[in-house]
Amino acid sequence: MTLSLLMRTKPRPRAAVFVSVLAAFACREAPKATVTDGLGRAVVLPSRVERVVTLAPNVTEMIFESGAGAKIVGTDDYSNFPDAARKLPKVGGMQPNVEKIAALRPDLVIASSEGNHPALAPALAAAGIPLYVVRTDRLHEIAPAMTTVGEMLDAPRTKDAVRKLERDIAAQRRRRAKKMRVMFAVWVDPLYVGGRETFTDDVLKLAGAENAVAVTGWPQYSLESLLASPPDLIVYPRGAVTPQQIAALQKRVPELRAPIVAVDEDIFQRPGPRVPEAARALNDILDRWER
Repeated sequence: MTLSLLMRTKPRPRAAVFVSVLAAFACREAPKATVTDGLGRAVVLPSRVERVVTLAPNVTEMIFESGAGAKIVGTDDYSNFPDAARKLPKVGGMQPNVEKIAALRPDLVIASSEGNHPALAPALAAAGIPLYVVRTDRLHEIAPAMTTVGEMLDAPRTKDAVRKLERDIAAQRRRRAKKMRVMFAVWVDPLYVGGRETFTDDVLKLAGAENAVAVTGWPQYSLESLLASPPDLIVYPRGAVTPQQIAALQKRVPELRAPIVAVDEDIFQRPGPRVPEAARALNDILDRWER
């Protein structure tokens, strides 16, 4: 009998057998976890999430800020911050391409509760890809959403990022002698506005202003309503709305006397880690008005 055959047939010591059993258990996949997402859906997460596709810019920014940006293998077409997000494969906009998503072999897809196509969840389920939806409709929901996403991805800077977000939001809180009535024009032809009970409304209140529109959500807003309750200030997202469109609006309602100011489209329309920058920019505008 050769030495190699002898080594293969020789009974193994009990200690070696015990070590082998431990190794087998260590290699066995950890149990999957079932969590509830922002829409109240039960989502079964893989034991480890190493490859992620994000379908909303605010979610992309949360993950990068929390230190897990390297796990993102694809994003929606609008994720452009930080710079590393621009270079990632894109999977579409409001109606993402499920085939492109599947080709990236993600362990998990993370989307926002705003603007998802109704066919997305069943299409991903058919492809065997879990979908987790975060809810960030209000300012107070951003930090918990960031915590949840960071924990799912084992992001190393999650706690620090959340503490910084909460600290920076608190630093922008203002109390003003006179509350300026501000309207956020999301689109102008036709006119759509940021109404009450939205994160935009929360940012206005944070800066010591008042929302000039009494409607809730993100509705179309009539020019008659605009003139019936005129705002002190109108802000609009630069890029999404052009100066030419603003000029056309002013031509349609020449009675409108409120100053109209362009603001950064991304930070004012993304309920994510850069929301304090939106509040800071709004405070700067309101401070100039008060002087």
